[in-house]
Amino acid sequence: MKVALIGLGTTGRIAAEYLYKKQALSLVLCRENSSEEGKDLGEILHRPYMGITVETTANLEEKLNKFKPDILIDFSSPNFLREHLSTLARCHVNVVTAVTGYTQMDIKRVKVLARKRQIGVVIAPNITFGVNILLVMAQIVAELQSDYDFQVIDENHRNKKDSPSGTAEKIAAAIKRGLERSGEKNDSIPIHSIRAGDIIGRHKVLVCGKHDQIEITHSAFSRTAYAEGAYKAAQFIYGRKGLYEMKDVFGLGKSSHSDERAHGVDAVSLTGVYA
Repeated sequence: MKVALIGLGTTGRIAAEYLYKKQALSLVLCRENSSEEGKDLGEILHRPYMGITVETTANLEEKLNKFKPDILIDFSSPNFLREHLSTLARCHVNVVTAVTGYTQMDIKRVKVLARKRQIGVVIAPNITFGVNILLVMAQIVAELQSDYDFQVIDENHRNKKDSPSGTAEKIAAAIKRGLERSGEKNDSIPIHSIRAGDIIGRHKVLVCGKHDQIEITHSAFSRTAYAEGAYKAAQFIYGRKGLYEMKDVFGLGKSSHSDERAHGVDAVSLTGVYA
């Protein structure tokens, strides 16, 4: 399996080193006019020479045909996939995108193109195993304790652009789904976002009743957790077609498709929660 990587921020750099050690990395991309263009990856990672020259996204199709990656892992921004998905599809490159900020229209477009071009895409704003377990637990508790109050606390580093995070919004959606299954309806689950220091990522669900309180927390100790999740998603999507999310990668919840190598999940499930 040959992997291309776009996005060399803090997490992207850790992913680059992780993929290099796995001997999976064949191409590293940066945006056009980036100061990283033409540098050896080792220079960017403050490592010895690694033999991988960072390329820009200019003439992307030509570069994909040259390096022939099977999968592209995206740690950049939603704009990359918006601008280059058609090119990736023409080159038959499957995609794992670990960024947030996609609209419902973006997701529908990805689904249509994945089916038309017969490629596979994992949309994974919540890419770690632990966060996906938290999603399942939050929904279960909401089903069982529907008369309790639910709130989500979303903590991340000071430079994180989105607030609340896509993960926090998905946790809130999981709680809503659980409440609906219990016969309750709650149109708004409060999310409290904290952006401070270098917090890697911490999400907490507060479940408060009259006489007791439950807390469900996931904390990332290292950004390597994101790199591991992205690599696992790449292994999963290799050879598959259609649109998927991390519940499919980790085998959590019932799949909405019978032949997962031919059909992906419905787009609506990507903005909802695990069924």
